[in-house]
Amino acid sequence: MLHRRSQSASVLEQFKTVDTGLLPPKPLSSHVQRSSAEIISGRTSSPAPIGRRPERPASTQTPARDRYGFKKKSQYITDQQYDAWDAQYSIYLDRRRKKWHVLMKSYGLLQEKPIRFPPKSDKIKRYVRKGVPPEWRGAAWWWYAGGPGKLREHAGLYNKLLRQVEQGELSDSDRDLIERDLNRTFPDNIRFKPDPTTTLDAQSGAGGGSSKQRQSKEPETLILKSLRHVLQTFAIHNPSIGYCQSLNFLAGLLLIFLDGDEEKAFILLNVITTTHLPGTHGIALEGANIDIAVLMACIKDCLPAIWTKLDDKGGGLVLTPAAQALRLPTVSLATTAWFMSLFVGTLPIESVLRVWDCLFFEGSKTLFRIALAIFKYGQAPILAVHDPMEIFQVVQTIPRSMLDVNGLMRVCFKRRGGFGHISQDLIERRREERRRDVKEGVVKMERKGMLGGKLSWRSRTMK
Repeated sequence: MLHRRSQSASVLEQFKTVDTGLLPPKPLSSHVQRSSAEIISGRTSSPAPIGRRPERPASTQTPARDRYGFKKKSQYITDQQYDAWDAQYSIYLDRRRKKWHVLMKSYGLLQEKPIRFPPKSDKIKRYVRKGVPPEWRGAAWWWYAGGPGKLREHAGLYNKLLRQVEQGELSDSDRDLIERDLNRTFPDNIRFKPDPTTTLDAQSGAGGGSSKQRQSKEPETLILKSLRHVLQTFAIHNPSIGYCQSLNFLAGLLLIFLDGDEEKAFILLNVITTTHLPGTHGIALEGANIDIAVLMACIKDCLPAIWTKLDDKGGGLVLTPAAQALRLPTVSLATTAWFMSLFVGTLPIESVLRVWDCLFFEGSKTLFRIALAIFKYGQAPILAVHDPMEIFQVVQTIPRSMLDVNGLMRVCFKRRGGFGHISQDLIERRREERRRDVKEGVVKMERKGMLGGKLSWRSRTMK
């Protein structure tokens, strides 16, 4: 099974439309502007706390949103579950923040809005794996991804691309796809979709006056405008990709933590799609198919009992040896969405952010380790079902309620009983082996007339 964009799009749709069923907190005052760092750290320069809910009984006074502005409740996690976890995790964050402050001071680096970070080392790697302080996260991603150097190397490029967009050089198809996905991006985040303001509209009626509530239509948020710019310029700069679903979530999360800096978000989006996930978002998803094949090989080696369940032997299809060699299990479509979105919409947001901390510091091996850790966590429910579609559904569901990010990271990185032995060299070697196998298999199928000289799965159709 080789995946095309239309297949992956159908899977990606699932984390755009989940109804969390939350009552919104009191809306932000329209005249108050806060930076991402203020939202993330919880600090504000305004005299009264932003977004404080009206006085209620103590049992219902916890806010409905997390420290990043996302709704806490989801289809898989209740408010009570989130609050119970966060009570302990907040203590952990405070402890780690203090350690980071001591570390930064020892290197003579700024502790308030830092723009530089310590050089990479085993010690710093341990710190990053335990989590970057939320208010420093975007700056750390930028630094460890080599952002400052890339900005110097490509000075003026982003503004040039913006002018090209204004001059009509963006294709109509990419423009339409981007517009369609803008308002589907993080509808549960207050910066992308603020809580609606409500006004009282007094109206007179028969027998006296009456009042009704009227929701005012909210203007497009600044971050949505920035997201449009980043996606449009990226599509022009990367014609082999254009626009692909999931890029909106990657760019959107970058904008949240880079305080809305479009140029930095554009550069890091290019780092993700060229350095960490080469070809994954391309027209034919070649990189995605290669990486999922590598993941399946790792599962076969590290989790053989699970592999026995996942390997569905082609779903009953009679395949030639060449086609069989290229085939991926049915469940691989779910894991394709994991990689394309870097686990956004798959793991709870705190877990996603911790994965991204390690990705920008250590590289794409992190994604494979995390995926393996998810499968290990889900071993019991996976082994308990038998039908391939049931297995598919279990694999889709398992990571969505995994709030214990520290437990996930321990399994991900420990060498004994975990996946710390999965090195970047191993991943790159297996990627190259799979590319060679795909090339040889395609040549064999073309010789037998199975592809008509052209791969039929190179469609860009988006459903």
